[in-house]
Order: sequence, then C-alpha cells, then structure tokens
Amino acid sequence: MPAHEPPLTINETVYRTLRDQLMRGDFAAGQCLGIEELAQAMNTSTMPVRAALQRLAEQQAVQRSRSRSMQVPLLSLERLEDIRRCRVVVEGTLTEWAVPHLDEAQVALLAQLARKIAQALRRQSTVEEGLVQNQRFHFTLYQAARSPSMLPLVESLWLQSGPYLRAARALMHRARGQDLDFHDRILQAIVDGDAAAARAVMEQDVAWAFDRLREAPVNLLAA
Repeated sequence: MPAHEPPLTINETVYRTLRDQLMRGDFAAGQCLGIEELAQAMNTSTMPVRAALQRLAEQQAVQRSRSRSMQVPLLSLERLEDIRRCRVVVEGTLTEWAVPHLDEAQVALLAQLARKIAQALRRQSTVEEGLVQNQRFHFTLYQAARSPSMLPLVESLWLQSGPYLRAARALMHRARGQDLDFHDRILQAIVDGDAAAARAVMEQDVAWAFDRLREAPVNLLAA
C-alpha cells in the first residue's frame, strides 16, 4: 500500500495558507500584513505567522515596511514587465515538458478544472473561486513536468504576481469568447500530443492579464 504523507506542521499550514492567498491576489499592493491580525484570523499563535512571513520575504512576495512590519510590495510597470517575461518563459517551458507525462486521470482533472474556471469567471460573484481553480489547473500541469528545480521558480513568480492579479480581476470578469478558452486550447494540444502548441497557448494565457493591465487605464497602485 502507498505510504501516507505525514500531516503538515502548524508552520507549514500557515505558510501555505498565506502563500495561496498571496498568489490569488487576496492582499492589495502596499497592504500591511499585521502578524497579530493574521494569527487571529488563522486561529494560531504569532510564531508560525512570523516564520511564514519570513519565508515569503525570502521569495520576494512580501517586504519589510518602515514600521518593521511586512507589507505586500507596491506595483510598477517596470516590475510588471519583468514578472511577465519571466512567467512566460518558465510556465511555457513547464507546460511543454509536462505534455508527455500526463496520464488520463490528470487530463480528466485538468478538463474538470477548466470547466469550473470558465463558469466562475462568467459570474462576478464567483471570480475568486475561479482563481482558486485556476491555480489548481496550472500547478497540476506544472507538477507533471517532473522538474523539482523549476517548480520553486514558478511558485515564486506567482507569489510576486499576486498584486497584479488582484488589479486584473475586473478585466477577467469582462473577458469573453477567446479570452476564456486558453485552458480548453491547452487541453486540446495535450490530447493531440502537441507539446509545442500547448506551450504556445500557455504563453498567451500567462501574458493575457499582464498585457490587459498594461493597455488598460488602470491605476496599478490602487488597492
């Protein structure tokens, strides 16, 4: 029988919770992350929260403010461009590497998640749920690439992308037609065994929100 994974420690649970919230853009750019407030919200002591924020600072997801607390970094067009180009390269590569390794069960899961994402993004009230499923879709695919060296890179880039994703939520809700079919096209390329095509569509998917923010009259520094 396969061995069961050991239960997560409190420190790891708190870290993963904050990590996922940052990836989804639950915190605004410039927002101060109070240790006591976070600990109370997660029903834990301040020590695991402090440890988690330190790890996240090392991943450039948060930074120290003048008051010595942690805050979500402010946004800039220069930073936007840098994260965009890095994510396109890394996530396109992981997608291409993943295609030969995906089995039927994984493809079925990706198809299920793609349906949930499309349904959620069509309804403003469920955009956040769509972002949760979007995160699952991407990391299910990237884990199939079998590259332990690349996974930390993409995780760090997602963490740094959180504030931009928050700013792009309204744009995601207004998207229609082809703007919503990236995942379907990725799935079709996977079924066809076309790794290069899957990579190309993933690169378009990753770039979409960044490009809309660059073009739209959006104040990137706004909460």
